[in-house]
Amino acid sequence: MEDYMQCSRDLFDPNGTTTRAQLVNILWRLEGKPVVNYAMSYTDVVADKWYTEAVRWATAEGIVLGHSDTVFAPNDAITREQMAAILWRYAKYLGMDVSSNGIVMPDFADRDDIAAWAGEAMSWAYSRGIIQGKSDDCLAPNGSATRAEAATMLVRFLKLDA
Repeated sequence: MEDYMQCSRDLFDPNGTTTRAQLVNILWRLEGKPVVNYAMSYTDVVADKWYTEAVRWATAEGIVLGHSDTVFAPNDAITREQMAAILWRYAKYLGMDVSSNGIVMPDFADRDDIAAWAGEAMSWAYSRGIIQGKSDDCLAPNGSATRAEAATMLVRFLKLDA
């Protein structure tokens, strides 16, 4: 069994964690596993892992950023704002409209918790219905995206018009 399988091959584990590597791998596969010639500087993305080429592609195309120039953190749980930012950059890569269409995000109690680098992406994701609040007053931008939430956000993203 490959190391990305946290459970078994017949268990989705909807409340389980989605990692940064898993999301990037999904997008890479959606694109048909393109090959790029790009030298990564991430010391934690080693050759021949199931996610290596996905990270290489997504980094080369500007879809994903590391925590720093040398740290990608492939096994870290992806936060909701990280997922929004990656999908926003992926949408730009695809040539999609990444404006918020003038829709203003409601005053969630934790709205100020959205990182400055994720603000535009979160507004876009909210305006497009990709991300919603965890409740009427909580957006949880720094909370981990469960596998069910990640799947839901991906389906909503894939239903957007280009």
